[in-house]
Amino acid sequence: MSDAGDILKSGLVDKAADLLHKLAGPMFEEFGAMLADKVRVYRVKNLISTVKRTERMLLDAGLLPNAVPPRLLLPILENSSVEDNETLQEMWAGLLATASQRADSVSPSFAETLKQLTPDEARHLEHVVGKTIELYKKPRLTPETQVTPYAFTERWEAPPGVSSDTFERLGLIRRDYDVDLRWPKSESVEEALDKLKTEVGYTFVFTKYAVRFLEACHGPLFRKMGDSSQR
Repeated sequence: MSDAGDILKSGLVDKAADLLHKLAGPMFEEFGAMLADKVRVYRVKNLISTVKRTERMLLDAGLLPNAVPPRLLLPILENSSVEDNETLQEMWAGLLATASQRADSVSPSFAETLKQLTPDEARHLEHVVGKTIELYKKPRLTPETQVTPYAFTERWEAPPGVSSDTFERLGLIRRDYDVDLRWPKSESVEEALDKLKTEVGYTFVFTKYAVRFLEACHGPLFRKMGDSSQR
């Protein structure tokens, strides 16, 4: 089969069509027509993979799919259809599953943030989060959790090309500065002021936005488990 429309009519897509219909609601027919007209085969396959992952997440959480608002549904499906990396497909699926349960907790900016992450950046972000939670012995990530500046370097196994710059630009981490004033012993205030030394250091902290974004990308089961651990 070389045409996306043919794939949509095949048994392959039939397995995912029911869930997609529930997620898309009244927009299902319109979205299917758009796929048949404009999308290549590989995009349909990627979309089917994401929908199947979404179905698995909802089943694992014991939840039924609900219709997702178009403002969230369209960018998620559009971006996930061009993503063939498993790590990022899993995150798109988590975002879609979360949107089907708690649409108000999913910001449209989450799709914009996710589509700007490379596979290496997404994997390393998860690695840093996991290692930080383990270090502080926390049940889950919380806003303002500190993480060393070395977390985004080779010392924490960051792949080539991955640095803190992207995560700062996307608002997932920010720098928390610490100013250390060293007041030397001196015979007079004037001499002390002349010799006063200031050292500025910093650590990174995860932002509230990062916590909300990651929880959404992990799907409703992650959030459900996280909520219960806080009680």
